[in-house]
Amino acid sequence: MAGAKKTIKQAKQEESAAFELADFLELAEASYPKNVEQFEQAVKEDRRSHLYLLAGAGEEEKLALALRFASMVLGDDEDTTKRIGLFDHPDLVTVLPEKPGAAIKIAQIRAIVPELTTTALESDVKVFIIDRVETLTTAAANSLLKFIEEPAGPQLIILLADRAEDVLQTIVSRAQVVHLTPTPEVEAKAQAGLAAFKDDVQPLVFKWFETAMVRDVSVMAYTQSTLLPKVSEKAEEDEVMLWIQQLARDVFMNKSGANATLYFPQLAGFYKQIGQRYSTDQLQKALEKTLVFDQLKKVQVSFQSKLEKVALEMAIVLK
Repeated sequence: MAGAKKTIKQAKQEESAAFELADFLELAEASYPKNVEQFEQAVKEDRRSHLYLLAGAGEEEKLALALRFASMVLGDDEDTTKRIGLFDHPDLVTVLPEKPGAAIKIAQIRAIVPELTTTALESDVKVFIIDRVETLTTAAANSLLKFIEEPAGPQLIILLADRAEDVLQTIVSRAQVVHLTPTPEVEAKAQAGLAAFKDDVQPLVFKWFETAMVRDVSVMAYTQSTLLPKVSEKAEEDEVMLWIQQLARDVFMNKSGANATLYFPQLAGFYKQIGQRYSTDQLQKALEKTLVFDQLKKVQVSFQSKLEKVALEMAIVLK
């Protein structure tokens, strides 16, 4: 019927379409051979945990490893692995970003609550794979933890993140953390992605900093319309915050006359202009405001809020 609501299966297929991994067995083996062996041994010896946090480089590769782990408990026969690769197994529940790089929303966690309260249909174990758990809000994490601590039946919950230190401690403390050992090829791919990000986004951060330093109110609109759409990963957020701190340090050091190496010497002309506009004391206070990023990294607030907070506080001390 036209206009009818999507079925759960249709919604699930659309969610995972971008991650359809028919070759997940091969991809996992090629990307994390040591970890595949580790999980195989744990399953064979019946000593696997029910909650894992897999942290390390690789996006598609990490998801493939989670699917490989799932196949060890759901079945590795041809039909089962085919359905797992198509995200079409009744005992496999996935929570994936709605688009590459996006955060996991609390609505997505709430949507799987019915699944968390039911037992497996075909297998002995029900498997859940939740990607990008470092993006979960405190509310979303607490919603998930309630069911993790009181499972409805035998479950294997696999959480994925780039870095364990970015995940809420309430989750880390309950999970068996596995620091992945990717092959050099996976590491190189991740590094290439960061290098491309730097080339694309660093000039935008320079512009953001310039706008903030001259106390231009358009910095808020620039943050939302230009900078934020380019930053999707937690590691990328950290890079942006580090660059802003380095810029503020450069400006202060250039003004104070200290014989220090600049992080961005190509901006020496801009630093000189800013130095003529503000006192050494003002630039020191502006630098101190950027150091707040170190505390904000540990707080589950939006990246936009972090940037806007620092921009506002810099404007106040530069008045």
